[in-house]
Amino acid sequence: MDGYRYMIERNRLMQRLEEDLAKLASLPDEQKRAEMNRLQAEFDRRLAELYAGVAAEFPGERRKKARPLSDPH
Repeated sequence: MDGYRYMIERNRLMQRLEEDLAKLASLPDEQKRAEMNRLQAEFDRRLAELYAGVAAEFPGERRKKARPLSDPH
């Protein structure tokens, strides 16, 4: 996988996480937190798998934690 493809796939993962998190708004707080943790863990696992394909090309990305698009900070 090249760097361009990695960035596209990474953005797709972040958009999917954002959409999935938005769907949780109507759940009770405890259930929402549990589901948010599950979704974040799944996102982190998929991102790590994706990154493994381009690790040599993007050594600095390893130190960055991807965040949902609605949380730019």
